[in-house]
Amino acid sequence: MLAMAGGASGGGGGGGPDLTPPSTPTPQVLASGTTELGSTSIGSWSDSVTVVATVTPSAGGAVTATVTGSGAGPYSVSIASGLSDGRSYAVRLRGTGADGQVADVVLSVAVRPALGSLDWKVVADYDLTTVDTASATTGTTGSINLTVGGAAFLTLTGIDGTGTGSITPTNGQGLVFSVNTTGQRSILFDPDWSALGVSSVFRRIFAVEAQGSIGGLATNAAAHIMMSSTASGSTTNSNIGSRLSYNGTVYSINARTYHSGATNHTNDTTTGTLPAAWSASLMRCPEGIEICHGLTTLPANPDAHTYLGRRRSQDFAFTSGGGLRLGTDPKIAFELFGAATLNSSMTISRLRISVMEVI
Repeated sequence: MLAMAGGASGGGGGGGPDLTPPSTPTPQVLASGTTELGSTSIGSWSDSVTVVATVTPSAGGAVTATVTGSGAGPYSVSIASGLSDGRSYAVRLRGTGADGQVADVVLSVAVRPALGSLDWKVVADYDLTTVDTASATTGTTGSINLTVGGAAFLTLTGIDGTGTGSITPTNGQGLVFSVNTTGQRSILFDPDWSALGVSSVFRRIFAVEAQGSIGGLATNAAAHIMMSSTASGSTTNSNIGSRLSYNGTVYSINARTYHSGATNHTNDTTTGTLPAAWSASLMRCPEGIEICHGLTTLPANPDAHTYLGRRRSQDFAFTSGGGLRLGTDPKIAFELFGAATLNSSMTISRLRISVMEVI
């Protein structure tokens, strides 16, 4: 006769007492990533038995269980391998007495499903060193159409601002951006946020990122890597960014914001040598903005920058479905200031867009 999950079964064996199994054991719920079940106590039968275990999975291939114990018990069961995330297993232990009576008990085992972790996901990564070399663009209207191997790659908004300057796509380097001694020039990249699957990103944590190098800065000149609203100039509309400046003695980087006036954070670092690299990740979160940057190439993600946590609140009135100060879908902008003694130049070699999500 068969007794299930702790119930008694009677009969057989010349009128002897019914064989009864152990009480139903506590279900085992295992963490995701677990592939084995350690030794788990089952208990004892009412008489001496031979116990055999079978495992029925909710999905997937066969799984083997090992039983330990003798006589009436106590018995335990284990599974050396084969468990998978998100699946459940019925481990049935059947005890058979000397008189042929059988009594079963079932241990329920489940492995939690794998859960994603909140981390950075790169949705676009543009290596500007691969662009085709092209003639310098000096115009302040229209677009700059970049190609790679003759095929369309990226489109930038023409440089604007005061004075004169140029953008020269250069294979092996990137975008060589220069401005004359009296100029203040900027260039804008407007990502196709909808095509990237992250339109209306003001509801999400995201970062626009860039890296480059400085060819030269005049005394009291500066360069900006910015996240901008509707125009590329650092004194137009709203923007945040990383500022690299030169005072004639040292080069410095600091975080900056602009809205009806510029606010510059204290310098994060200074160096007497022209930096070989410079990068920034400009983050917008639901509650404000954060600038992460350093005198290095772009790290693996915004959290790996040298200088983190330069944050500021949006400090803005409520809006019903509209964009915040940086617009619904912000832009990436670059700016150079010239000064009286020397033309300034920078090379932009990489653009990246990252979004924080469960991956």
